[in-house]
Amino acid sequence: MRKEEVLKVLRNESSTEGVPISFWRHFADNEFTDAAKHPEVITTNLEGHRNYLNAVDVDLVKTMLDGYFPYPFHEVGDPRDLSQLAQVEPLNEDDPWIKGQVELAKKQRAIAKDKSVFVTVFSPLILFKWALIKHYEEALTLADERFFDLYEQSPEIVKHVLNVIAEDQIKVVKALRTQADIDGIYYSTQSIQDQRADNHEFFAEVMEPIDLKVQNAINQEFEINILHICGFDGATNHLEWFTNYPLQVINWATKADGYTLGEGKKLFGDRVVLGGFDNSRKGVLYSGNKEEIQACVRDLISEAGTKGVILGADCTVPRDIPYEHLSWAIEAAHKL
Repeated sequence: MRKEEVLKVLRNESSTEGVPISFWRHFADNEFTDAAKHPEVITTNLEGHRNYLNAVDVDLVKTMLDGYFPYPFHEVGDPRDLSQLAQVEPLNEDDPWIKGQVELAKKQRAIAKDKSVFVTVFSPLILFKWALIKHYEEALTLADERFFDLYEQSPEIVKHVLNVIAEDQIKVVKALRTQADIDGIYYSTQSIQDQRADNHEFFAEVMEPIDLKVQNAINQEFEINILHICGFDGATNHLEWFTNYPLQVINWATKADGYTLGEGKKLFGDRVVLGGFDNSRKGVLYSGNKEEIQACVRDLISEAGTKGVILGADCTVPRDIPYEHLSWAIEAAHKL
């Protein structure tokens, strides 16, 4: 689809060229590889985007931050030590973690050519909890457990760290606005996957204020932005708690969180919705044949309609997904 038509849908207007559709995947073997320690991951990231976009004609590009998942807790040897966390201070605007993301985005923008580009910004809670485990060695949910252990011991210190990370993410957003020719931000957030945090009180007191702080800054810089309520690897979120979040396009795990695309569109006041496909290896996008995948496209559109709807997946698709599966879905979406 032409960029002008994709932008119409992103603005909740009708398109005359079918329904936009996009997918994205990681390119590094370990997306948690730290670019500060392994700068070669940036080459992997960029070559991955180039090869992928040459092979799959997506309608908009959501770029990947492989290399910048680890937040740099400068002067903190152990981010599980509250006494050290209490000393955390914001990064300088020229910190390599900030500058590196902007330089990466500029190069990704060039690779994407004339397509709309949305750059990932993670929520402070996600960045904080990810620092608490050894990835690919320990379970992701252990990060959530350790996060809430820290919160129970000192809510004040945890909130301090979250505010510091929020300020740094706002610096990233502003730098992207002034230095990279991108179209908007893809803001990824997720509830803490620990039963002790699975209540609206924690959400309203801790998670929502931090998320809103960053999202309001995002909206000041960009007209169109995507809210990703992450349901990766079985994570769940109470979708109805997120309706005050102000971003313009909503993406979530339809099956995990119990709302179809059409139901989610109503829940979020007829905002633009993105997604519909299960991103796991059990989903039809990965395991189905052409007929099954294209039938799923038609079913999704039949349920959600065509206005303000962009098809995609719940989250990143598997690294080994056959690219022809994605192309089959794109072909069907454009024929509607």
